[in-house]
Amino acid sequence: MDQMQDMSPEKRSLLAPTGNRPRTASCNVDHYDHEGEKGFGDKSITWAGSFCLNLNNCMGPAMVLLPLTMQQAGWVTPCIALVVVYVLSSFAATMLCEAMQRIPGNHDFRHRYEFATTVQHYWGRRSYILFQIFYNLSMQASNVAAMIISADVVDKFFAKLGGRSYALDFEHWKFVRSTGVADYQWCEHGYMVDGVCEPEGQLKWVLSVGYLICMAICIPFGYLNLDDNMWFQWLSFAGLVGLTAAFYFIWIFKMHEDDRICAEPQGNCTFAPGASPNAYNFSHNGLDRTPAFSASLQGQAQVLGISVFAYAYVVTIPSWVNEKKPNVNVNSAIWWPATAGLFMKLMAGLFGAWAYQLVTEASDGHRVPRTNPDATDILNLLMLKDQSAFSQYAAYIWDITTLIPGIPVLAIMIRYNLLNGNVCGQFWSFFWGVVFPWIVTAFCYQQDMLNSLCNWIAIIVQGYINFVIPAMLYHDSLIRYPDNQILSVNSSSELSALLGVKDAQQDVQAVPKYIKIGTFRTEVNQVFFAKFIAIFFGILSTLSIIVAIIACVKWDQC
Repeated sequence: MDQMQDMSPEKRSLLAPTGNRPRTASCNVDHYDHEGEKGFGDKSITWAGSFCLNLNNCMGPAMVLLPLTMQQAGWVTPCIALVVVYVLSSFAATMLCEAMQRIPGNHDFRHRYEFATTVQHYWGRRSYILFQIFYNLSMQASNVAAMIISADVVDKFFAKLGGRSYALDFEHWKFVRSTGVADYQWCEHGYMVDGVCEPEGQLKWVLSVGYLICMAICIPFGYLNLDDNMWFQWLSFAGLVGLTAAFYFIWIFKMHEDDRICAEPQGNCTFAPGASPNAYNFSHNGLDRTPAFSASLQGQAQVLGISVFAYAYVVTIPSWVNEKKPNVNVNSAIWWPATAGLFMKLMAGLFGAWAYQLVTEASDGHRVPRTNPDATDILNLLMLKDQSAFSQYAAYIWDITTLIPGIPVLAIMIRYNLLNGNVCGQFWSFFWGVVFPWIVTAFCYQQDMLNSLCNWIAIIVQGYINFVIPAMLYHDSLIRYPDNQILSVNSSSELSALLGVKDAQQDVQAVPKYIKIGTFRTEVNQVFFAKFIAIFFGILSTLSIIVAIIACVKWDQC
């Protein structure tokens, strides 16, 4: 450490730890004072693991909703919107990382600053409390929605394997069997008529086998730290990439066939016109099925919401940054998976839209989603009995391997933010972040009101938390620490040489200071760009809320 004495006072001051909580001071860059701390993971996630985790978080369930959006709105506006939001959301993610890194003494992310405590550092206690409330509402709403879908999919999967799934009807205190009808899983005996469950026979207070299995998987993984969950994320990654590629081939081959859909879960459908009320035969699959642009206001309204929803993963970035290895480049570990996710979403949207007829023409000329079967989620069509066995099982497994592993990840991040902000201790942060949502949801997850509530919370909050706040934090970090208060790339390399440490953390530099094309070089106004991102996403998020309200009131799409 004699070399430390030869360093300038400025460089020594940059290494001084000034975390958000009292910790043991150390100038050894190999020592991270949150490692080994109870409730948090170590800095052990590699670049490959970072790619895997960030791609999983980036994809989510939005991909399977894109084919319908492209048939309703045409393929041009959704593609443009996805590309624009991909670019700006990637900037928002890296901006959040740089705002964390600019905190004095945190160049190597040695201090545990989660999203909420980063807000506290820049904006104070009141803003922190407000942010914690909305952050937890948003994350829990996303998780509860995933719990509901996952339980439903697992029940349908058991019904596919064994003919039925089972549940406890705690309104009447008896065990019931699933109906085998996708839209009416739980129906009182004698109330199912022609594949439709009469309203008075629909069971809303049930606790199913699928729900219990999902809960039994997710709670133990929620107890583990993020770095301990990586093998589960690799399993999810394999399912996501492998099965998505399989869907591409299925949809490509489907373009050359008749679109024969049998909505009946059992028995046979006759595809002659008028022979069966549950048989549909749409021909002429292919590119001409999806227009380049649709003048339907109802169709274009979906583009805003789906674009924001498709990239609402920025909230997951701080927890990953705190547990990645120091030699993992932040920019490449965010931009590369986001780029891969963009191409996967575009291909899924286009191929899926070209493979099936997902909309019908309403009397007012609008292109509305087809019902029976529900075409909102294209996997609903792949699960139908007239599709190949491979298509059906692939659709079930895709849902299971992509949705279920994502639930404990969000739960861990809720737990991290509660613990890191000293809101509660290790046990209670685990209880409120991981266990409590499963207990509450267990008693009402079949209620339509709960799902609608989660969707509206996500619509109102997600855009601001994922995109606006990171850009504002970055803007304020540029103003508060104009000299960076962090080491430049050159001085970082010099520091590594002085201390004999390899692979020291590089500067994030979310927005480059200069753009050089050939001999042309121009300076980038980073503060202005941060303002642009914040204002753009502020307007986009507000518009998506207004559009959602209009769709609910005017078109009954609540």
